[in-house]
Amino acid sequence: MANYFIFGAIGQCPHCADHRFSGPPLLAPDKSVTCHKCGHVCTVEEAVAAGLESGVVKKLSDHRVVQGG
Repeated sequence: MANYFIFGAIGQCPHCADHRFSGPPLLAPDKSVTCHKCGHVCTVEEAVAAGLESGVVKKLSDHRVVQGG
C-alpha cells in the first residue's frame, strides 16, 4: 500500500484527525484509505471533507495526484 498525505494534508481522519493514510497507489474520491494513527478506514472524499471542515493544512513531503470525476 502506498503511504501519503491526501491533497497536501487537507485530508484528515474523521475519527482522530491525523493526516497520514495508506491506500491504493492511485486515489479516487470513492477509494478507501486507512489512517496510520488509529486504523480508521474511510473514503478519500470523507477524509478531504473532514480536513476542509477543520481548516488545518500542514506542509507535506509527498504530493500525489488524486483523480476524480
